[in-house]
Amino acid sequence: MVPWAGVMSPPLSSLETLCALDPGARGIAGLVIPGALDRAARSLARARRVVLVTGFVPQPGSAAETDGPSGTVVLGRALRRLGASVRYLADPPVLPILRACLRALGEPRDLLPVPGLTAAAATVAARLCADFGPTHLIAIERPGRAADGGYYNLRGRSVAALNAPLDRLFVRPLPGVETIGVGDGGNEIGMGRVRAGVCRDVPRGARIASVVRTDHLVVEGTSNWERGGSPPRSASSPVGTCSTRPPRSSGSLGR
Repeated sequence: MVPWAGVMSPPLSSLETLCALDPGARGIAGLVIPGALDRAARSLARARRVVLVTGFVPQPGSAAETDGPSGTVVLGRALRRLGASVRYLADPPVLPILRACLRALGEPRDLLPVPGLTAAAATVAARLCADFGPTHLIAIERPGRAADGGYYNLRGRSVAALNAPLDRLFVRPLPGVETIGVGDGGNEIGMGRVRAGVCRDVPRGARIASVVRTDHLVVEGTSNWERGGSPPRSASSPVGTCSTRPPRSSGSLGR
């Protein structure tokens, strides 16, 4: 339960207000936890080793969404410039997008490739993560399992065969690792913190709502907004970079 549950909610910050805009009319405005963005930023200001997990394939025959990977690399760059070691954990459909984003920004291709989409691949992911020894584990626009154990797009269709079950890293995180989830639809890793609201406010929420919780949850109208605006203005705000201009194409509004 969030600290302010049952009492009048504190106001959103100006950044949270912007990032909570709901261009897809998904019903996510009521899922924003006041102060969560600031708490996540303060946590990341202490980060030493960070693993970033991203990518969502929404339907058969589709490439991974552009919403998620590009913003993830912007955040990774900010964290690296603040002194953290950064790695990007991704399954095969997401790797080409991440490589392109890293190349475009001139960033090191510090990838932890996951070999496949099965539970066995998730076991490899857990080993890769443990070998790196992160202080922080961040999921940005990554599917999180629902109450029935399935993974769903916003239309309520299964995407379990299209995305490796990397949420396992967050269901049973390594000891001492702080976790952060970023999402915009209710079906992503971290949304377990506001599952009741997803079931109430999001179309097909009772079916698609993720049960996977994170220590911090940042909700916004499009996941890339949290990182896609400008470089951080101080070491205390690596994720406070929401642009006042919505992106021309998020890659996720129709999923």
